[in-house]
Amino acid sequence: MIFLPRATMLRRILSLSVSIFLAGGMLLGTTACQTVKKDPAPHYVMTQDDEALLEEISSAAFEYFIDYAHPETGLVADKISMADICSVAAQGFGFAVVPVAVERGWITHEEGEEKVLQALRTLHNSNGRRFGLYAHFLDMNTGHASMDAYEVGISTIDSALMIAGALVAGEYFGGEVRDIANEIYAEMNWSAFQNPNRGGQIHMLWEPEDKNNFEGPGRFTPPVWDWYSDETLLIVILGTSAPNEEYRLPQSAWSNWNRPVGNDGNREFVYTWPGTLFTYTFANLFLDFSTLGEDPNGINWWDNTRKAVLSNRDWCRAHAREWKTFGRDRWGITAAGGPAYTYVVPGHQPRGAEGNDPGNGVLAPYGVGMSVPWEPRDTIAALRHMRHLVVGDTPLWQDVEGGGYGLWDSFSMDQEWVGKDIFAIANGPMIMGIENYRSGLIWNLIVKNEHLRDGLTRSGFQVP
Repeated sequence: MIFLPRATMLRRILSLSVSIFLAGGMLLGTTACQTVKKDPAPHYVMTQDDEALLEEISSAAFEYFIDYAHPETGLVADKISMADICSVAAQGFGFAVVPVAVERGWITHEEGEEKVLQALRTLHNSNGRRFGLYAHFLDMNTGHASMDAYEVGISTIDSALMIAGALVAGEYFGGEVRDIANEIYAEMNWSAFQNPNRGGQIHMLWEPEDKNNFEGPGRFTPPVWDWYSDETLLIVILGTSAPNEEYRLPQSAWSNWNRPVGNDGNREFVYTWPGTLFTYTFANLFLDFSTLGEDPNGINWWDNTRKAVLSNRDWCRAHAREWKTFGRDRWGITAAGGPAYTYVVPGHQPRGAEGNDPGNGVLAPYGVGMSVPWEPRDTIAALRHMRHLVVGDTPLWQDVEGGGYGLWDSFSMDQEWVGKDIFAIANGPMIMGIENYRSGLIWNLIVKNEHLRDGLTRSGFQVP
């Protein structure tokens, strides 16, 4: 079986979803119901051992963002096994976790500010831009569009994750960091990515005819963000909040994508097409929807994500007899590195895709790590279990003193395999989820941005 890289796989999945969904006779932008009943908020009092565990995991994970940041450009490598290429999504998570590192005393304020400034200056001078957004992959050494990556084009979601992280860092450090972050944000023309033939839905990718020239002619590829995922949600929020009114998405961007509601037998929630965990968390890691309240369509995305997390937990536990990997403290299936440098995107019902996909029993610890705010008791128990887990003869944990970054990316008990790689888009979300539960730092920072505050208010959110 061939596994495609994450962005390519999801684009093909989402493109397929369009024809299937239309064939079923449902209208784009509809949902089975307008509201989802709330789950009780999780109540859990952490012990000192819990605090020590979360500190150990987070600080070890952050070491990646030190060791795999370029000394001159400041850009963060996509992963250990692709250390010469920066994913701009990875860079966004890299921006967001620097304030955590400063607040926790892992690096100094001056070191953190310089790390962020270095990367922002590189991004501002990059040739890998069109309509103000960024190429999915940049060359670590130059900051320009990478010609060696599997995809050469302007990616809306990767640009969204990058600027979201930059805005977090901008509000933390202020000064030049805030100025450059806001300037880049103001240059982003989200409206240029709307497809008029699809009700203004947002294209996923723009490709240049000549991959060496992003200023020349090119085309938007067919796939659009037509289905709920936290990626769609983040793009809509950033687009409707754009500083430049000419580049801003209209409020109709909130209602032109599918929000189907399903039931896993215990709870109802709006589900994504692949049903994999990260598609329920990425926007929520930046924005605290428990305080922002309902979106213009009456959905509280905090509650929705909590239900998706619980559903993921229950599904993995229910299938523990079929897959050795899964168990009471081994759950959180999400996109991850697989054997032989493949990339798996497991998911379960309810989801848009047919059936369930256990990903051949591959599990990534960041799945529960980024989910701590929505189910602290069980996620912390799972992290503690994985911290001491040995798969075959290989420990899942590597000490920083031994050159490790804490938890390896992924593992499979069924295949007795440990994925000895580290992804920035895994370590970053894990650090963010843990820190948001401990202090709310990232959530509190991003809503200080004046443009986001104005945009969220226009969209009817209750901005604190």
